[in-house]
Parts: sequence; structure tokens; C-alpha cells
Amino acid sequence: MENKNTEINELLVRLKQELLQDYKIVDFWEADTTAIGIQIGTALIYISTFNYDKTHKYNIIIEKYDTGEIIEKEKESTYNELVEIIQKIQE
Repeated sequence: MENKNTEINELLVRLKQELLQDYKIVDFWEADTTAIGIQIGTALIYISTFNYDKTHKYNIIIEKYDTGEIIEKEKESTYNELVEIIQKIQE
């Protein structure tokens, strides 16, 4: 995505290679070059790479897509942990 940083774009490429199904990339944060969302059914995973260069972890928050209600508070996740979270939500 043109308006996103390298880390977000690399993340999207890696996720595409995972052959995960039934998810949609959403961008409610166009001005934030370090953030992207993944919608899975009624869930939204907010992903930020703000400190990725220092921690090599993503900051994620899981919300209800329609209401914004927090399902899981912000936490740091590795790439593999993020994939596991996506897979768990898809079940």
C-alpha cells in the first residue's frame, strides 16, 4: 500500500503467503503510515508497526468490527503469534 511504511507492506506480503482465508485488509488510519487493520468476520485486528524497528514485534488490539468494543487490550506480538491469533479468530 502506497501510504504505508515498509514494515506494513512486508507484513501484508507475508500474510498473503500464509494462504489464510476469509480476511479483509481495512485501513481506517490512512494518515497513520504504521497501522493497518485485518477484518475477520465481526473482529478487527488493529496492527501497528510503530516500534517494530526496535522490538521486532507488532502492537495489536482486537476489537469488535462494528462497535469498536475492545476484545483484547493492546499487546506486542511476533509475526508467528499474529498468525496464530488470526487462525484462532477464523475458527
